[in-house]
Amino acid sequence: MTESATPPPLPDVVHWPIFPFEGDMRVREIQPRLDSERVRNGDPSGDPCHRCEGDTNKDDPIWSNGRWAVRTLNFGNGPAPFPAYMLETVDHLDIDDLSEKMAAELGVLTVRMNKAILSLGTVGRVHFNRWGDGAAHFHVWFLGRPVGAWQFSGYTLPLWGFTLPSLPDDEHAANDLAVAASLDTAARSWGGACKPSG
Repeated sequence: MTESATPPPLPDVVHWPIFPFEGDMRVREIQPRLDSERVRNGDPSGDPCHRCEGDTNKDDPIWSNGRWAVRTLNFGNGPAPFPAYMLETVDHLDIDDLSEKMAAELGVLTVRMNKAILSLGTVGRVHFNRWGDGAAHFHVWFLGRPVGAWQFSGYTLPLWGFTLPSLPDDEHAANDLAVAASLDTAARSWGGACKPSG
C-alpha cells in the first residue's frame, strides 16, 4: 500500500445499515509506516505484561482449568452491552508459543465457548476474534450478538460494543454464572474448575 498525503474517500460500508455511525466523517490521514513493529506490553523488550502483572481486568476469571481462563470482557470504561468474554492463556504465551496440545485445546474451547454463550438464550450468533497488536499475552474475544439485532451484525459488533449502554449488573452476573457452569460441565474431563464471579 502506498501512503498518500490525501486521505482516501470514505468506503461504501459507512452507508450500510449495520454501520454504527453517521454524519460528517472522514478517513484519517495515513501515517508513515514504522521501521519496525511496535513493541507490545509483554514482549521481551517491552513493558511488563499487563495480564501477568495484574494491571488490567483485575476481576478473577469466571472459569479456569489451569491452562486457560475466561474473563468477562469490558468495553471502554464499563461492562459490555451484550455477553462478551475473553479466553486467554494462564501462562504468558502468544499464539506462536502454543504447543500442539494447547492448540488442540483452543479449538475445543472455541466450540465450547460458542455453545456456552448461545445457551444463554439471548444470543443469536457468537463472533470470535483474535487481535495481537495490543499485548503479547494470547487472548481471543467472544462476542454474543443479541437475538434479532441484525443492525449489530458482523464486524460492526465490537464498534457497537463501545457505543451502546452496558447490560444491567444482575444480567451480567447471571450470564457469567451460566457460561462458567456450561464450560465446567463440558470440561470436567480436562479437570476444569468453575470459578463463579461474585
